[in-house]
Amino acid sequence: MPRPKKKESVREERPLRAGLYARVSTEEQATEGHSIEAQLRIAREFAESKGWVVVREYTDPGYSGTTDQRPAFQRMIEDALAGEIEVIVFHKLDRFSRSISDILRYFNRLHDHGVLLASATEPFDFTTAGGKAHFHMLAVFAQWYIDNLSAETKKGKRQRVLKGLYNGRLPFGYTRSPDGVAKVVPEEAEVVRKAFEAYATGRYTDRQIAELMNKMGLPTRRGRRWSKDSVRDFLQNAFYTGKVKYKGELLPGRHEPIISEELFERCQAVRAAHRRAPRSHTPRFRTYMVSRLLRCARCGETLRAQSTRGYRYYREMSHTRGLECADAGLWVKAELVEEEVGAILRNLRLPEDWQEEIRESVLDADERRRLLERRRYLEGKLRRLGMAFADGTITEGDYVRERDAVRAELARLEVPEDVAVIDAGLYLETLRDLWDEATLEERRDICRLMLEAVYYDMREKRVVELVPKAPFLPLFRTVEVLEEGEIGRFRVLPAAREGMPEVVGRKRSG
Repeated sequence: MPRPKKKESVREERPLRAGLYARVSTEEQATEGHSIEAQLRIAREFAESKGWVVVREYTDPGYSGTTDQRPAFQRMIEDALAGEIEVIVFHKLDRFSRSISDILRYFNRLHDHGVLLASATEPFDFTTAGGKAHFHMLAVFAQWYIDNLSAETKKGKRQRVLKGLYNGRLPFGYTRSPDGVAKVVPEEAEVVRKAFEAYATGRYTDRQIAELMNKMGLPTRRGRRWSKDSVRDFLQNAFYTGKVKYKGELLPGRHEPIISEELFERCQAVRAAHRRAPRSHTPRFRTYMVSRLLRCARCGETLRAQSTRGYRYYREMSHTRGLECADAGLWVKAELVEEEVGAILRNLRLPEDWQEEIRESVLDADERRRLLERRRYLEGKLRRLGMAFADGTITEGDYVRERDAVRAELARLEVPEDVAVIDAGLYLETLRDLWDEATLEERRDICRLMLEAVYYDMREKRVVELVPKAPFLPLFRTVEVLEEGEIGRFRVLPAAREGMPEVVGRKRSG
């Protein structure tokens, strides 16, 4: 008996719900390009010819297509992902975006949710098989473009330097002119000259120069207060003498110098003298067990080791670095942190069969090869992201977000040699005895040998994360903690801040 035909679904019978998108930048508004109204009319006629029902219209007047940070565009994407529209129609592909990377990213994201894209005036109807094939040709071209961007960017940078032009963001004191040559900003140039002249006297430190510049009322190019760190780089930038730098070589620039070479060299001589000069008194050297390792759990910045009236402590210093952190200025006694880190480390225990566990996880050749290939891919992606940002292909926000995601994955993909892991395990087995006998300096060396970072919550006054170095990472995934006093309350995680298992705080069975 023949099977009855399956009844067609309601979705197959009803027309697709379409959303129309139109955009015109501020510059385009001043020319004779298509207006918002004309774009919507053409897109509406196209949708009707396809039998689609227009349920929403989205417009972004005065917004550039080089960025996806457009209010109506983002609302449209949210509506599409929520299932409120099933096809997006635009007048031309460049109305949707002028960035190949954005087009590819949103195409894949929308495609995963069953949302289609269609251009009303170009053969980019992605609702058909032919249109999708055409689009994937664009994707192949984009990959070729990214792969070749490295060589072209390097070549372009060298050519710019040979022409006397600057690569990258112009330093404080200059702005870019229409012909590409750096142009002096008079009010900023006055701050530059005063800073260099003050430092050349030899009576000021970087921190004091930062205070002088902050009093002048002009912030850094990122809108932050000047700090000793930003001033240190500023006072060593030969660009202010009319030179451009490429791979350590100084070449004549086409821009107007703000200071003389003689003043610049005097400042460098002062800096060198500061490094050599003996102190008028020799302060007592204090050891900090986790200096350079301890970081703020809130913002990730390194906590500064300081001492006052014989007391050692760690302080969150974002405000002096021109950065923002909710815990800025908070401090904690060094002994409190160091005792807590020590309690964690001396109570780490490896299971009896740890060597076998490590061999199984580390010595698998196929897995090792896969991880190495993934690491090479991520390293290449990191380079391509940097070059795409320098070329203006992606926004700073997208660059920082994707860069940090790649760096986090790279941290998880450390593939240490198995011999190094076994050595690290043998070291860890003797750590308890080593720790009890070690001086504070030796404990500092142990921490630097084993750890990349220690994250500390300045409000709750506790360690929240340990980041082991590569040879110790596989071990930290197998360690156990012997419960002793308050040790059970520690929750310490490995290198990646997200998506990784807890490795300390797991009770030993039995």
